[in-house]
Amino acid sequence: MSPKKNPQRERTEFGRYLTSLRERIGLGTAVAAREMGLKDRQQLDHYETGRTMPSDSILIKMAQLYRVHPDELLRKAHWPQLILLPLVSIIDPEQLPEDLIKEIEKGLNKAERQKLTEYIEELLRT
Repeated sequence: MSPKKNPQRERTEFGRYLTSLRERIGLGTAVAAREMGLKDRQQLDHYETGRTMPSDSILIKMAQLYRVHPDELLRKAHWPQLILLPLVSIIDPEQLPEDLIKEIEKGLNKAERQKLTEYIEELLRT
């Protein structure tokens, strides 16, 4: 029997951002998790892979540890909601494809955000 391979974890854009902040100051996951008061490094890994989202209080601890302004981190973390809430208020949610909502929740890169903007503008014209 061959050993199981770890599947390639697809990191969200926000998860990649968290990883880059941690690596920028030269911390490993175990040390960073301990400094934030997390129970173990796996919890931090779940945040960095996008498996789970940190609470606002953890985001503020991250901002302090990673030496970034808390507003920046909170805005990046809540970007999907900042987009979805106004969308839902002006567009019937039934018109938004489920896969689009899932992509927004994962986090979009700049090109994907542009494509989403164009899609929304098209919906608003109709």
